[in-house]
Amino acid sequence: MADYYELLGVSRDASSDEIKKAFRRLARDSHPDANPDDPSAEARFRQYAEAYEVLSDPEKRTRYDRGDTLGDLFSGLGSFDDLLRSVFGDSGLFGSGGRTVDQRGRDIRVRLDIDLEDAAFGSVHEVQFRASVGCETCDGSGARPGSHKETCSTCGGAGQVRVARRSMFGSVMTVTACGTCQGLGQVIAEPCDACHGTGVTDGMRQVSVEVPQGVSDGTRLRLNREGEAGARGAPPGDLYVEMSVQAHDLFIRQGDDLIYELTIGIAQAALGSENDVPLLGGGMRRLETEAGTQPGDVIRIRGEGVGRLGRRGRGDLFVRVDVEVPKRLTIAEREILKRYAEARGELHSD
Repeated sequence: MADYYELLGVSRDASSDEIKKAFRRLARDSHPDANPDDPSAEARFRQYAEAYEVLSDPEKRTRYDRGDTLGDLFSGLGSFDDLLRSVFGDSGLFGSGGRTVDQRGRDIRVRLDIDLEDAAFGSVHEVQFRASVGCETCDGSGARPGSHKETCSTCGGAGQVRVARRSMFGSVMTVTACGTCQGLGQVIAEPCDACHGTGVTDGMRQVSVEVPQGVSDGTRLRLNREGEAGARGAPPGDLYVEMSVQAHDLFIRQGDDLIYELTIGIAQAALGSENDVPLLGGGMRRLETEAGTQPGDVIRIRGEGVGRLGRRGRGDLFVRVDVEVPKRLTIAEREILKRYAEARGELHSD
């Protein structure tokens, strides 16, 4: 895969405005409509668009810079249309004032509450949300059962018409949505009574979400084509699942590492001791503290932290030692400590 910075011709510390400016220039030059005789134009345009989507998004750019795997970035041409509108506005790439029809379903965003174990090791959850779903009566077609869609006579079923127009690039053959069929290529003579010809109705969706190991609070997962259903058979939108990782009773998370507070007594700290330390996910680890352990000392247990997102392995568990000073002593304990203090020269005997 080409380096996205080199692809757009910008430096690695380029600002968002510089990245956007570079993409605008390359998109105009490489768009298939501006290169009707170049079969490789579409592939180049897709590369530029993919690079721009990553580098223009702060979260994706950070993940890209540190080498994380980003997965699929697009869910079809609907995503490219959204991308171009965000860069060039509603007028489109070549300033076309024609109506742009995008029946693609809306993207949905939901929050998923998970515990630290789910985030550390990965897990699978079911999420439910209200959204437009395919109409069961007409099976999402928008046509009344028993009737049929008819091929649009204006565009011959293509859903698009080509119009030659002049622009800053000279004469350009622009593809626009067919106004007769709204870009669908077919017309509905008898609309479905249940959905009124839209092909969608209001309902509940349940989607299985595979949470990878290493996600953190605020991480967003994109599930392509799992959002709202598209009208009259158009592609569905995407589902964005935002992670909300709950605090743990025993461990504090710092990146891929965990911190556990171990409290021992004065004698244990001075003489050394063995203690059972809990591990995330269950089980215990026998941990030896050396004689003379001080408050705040940290002992590292490798590989017992959180799984690394997009990579193999796990972080570490750091055990931070706290030495407990007793607030109340029995008479026997007081005498023992007095003799200890006298031996250390810390207390003068009467």
